[in-house]
Amino acid sequence: MSRINFSKAADVYEKTALVQKSASKVLLDLLSIKNGDDVLDLGCGPGNISTEIAKMTKGRVVGIDVAPGMIEKARQSGTASDNVTFAVRDAADFEFSSEFDVIFSNSAFQWFRDPDVVLKRCFKALKQGGRMGIQAPATRNFCTNFVAAEEKIRSNPVTSGVFSDYRSPWLFLEDAKDYARLFERNGFRVSHCQIVQEETLYSVNKAFQIYQSGAENGYLNQDYYQVSLSLDYVEKFRELFREALSEQAREDGMVPIVFNRIYLIAHK
Repeated sequence: MSRINFSKAADVYEKTALVQKSASKVLLDLLSIKNGDDVLDLGCGPGNISTEIAKMTKGRVVGIDVAPGMIEKARQSGTASDNVTFAVRDAADFEFSSEFDVIFSNSAFQWFRDPDVVLKRCFKALKQGGRMGIQAPATRNFCTNFVAAEEKIRSNPVTSGVFSDYRSPWLFLEDAKDYARLFERNGFRVSHCQIVQEETLYSVNKAFQIYQSGAENGYLNQDYYQVSLSLDYVEKFRELFREALSEQAREDGMVPIVFNRIYLIAHK
């Protein structure tokens, strides 16, 4: 049985999570964190962005993530900032009450299978007047390159049988209004909500690293299959996925990676 999880990915995530990092800068600009803000980084991963946030404020910064390996990495990298701490917490059951001015959640919301539960806890965690910002892949066509690669996996005789058992773990809504309604029914007032299509050129190697930094944790995770995953399946899947990205390359060898992303700011 093959199992891939974020704890195992922690050592390479900071180097390979290129699109997550660039999108985080947009979200930080939208949130406009002020000096003195107390900030919760929800789904903080290896903590590199939490550490950057800690430089923006003299307030308390708390990073939480469900993956112990990510938090271990975050604690190692966050030692230079005395106002940031990290903890292993599930977004569905963390407990804070009126403690934060800002909740920052970058490239994590798509993993929340019960978003209403998460948002109720986030609303409770915010101080009155506090704000929450999310950035996440959106729509079923969240990344046109990856969705195209799925078809190659689905049609190959070596992988098609097992892949037919795959059940996507991700939460993708089709319209910005759907995201706004989700937040509003949990008490928030939404001030900014937009799905943006972003295209960036990468080499095939970099494009494959981007896939491995996030999406592979869904596509090749035993939790999302009822049949056992063999090493042969995992290796063939990766081979076909890489081939699909190579086929998408332009004449100069660069792949235009296209993501649809939701950027949302909501207030308590």
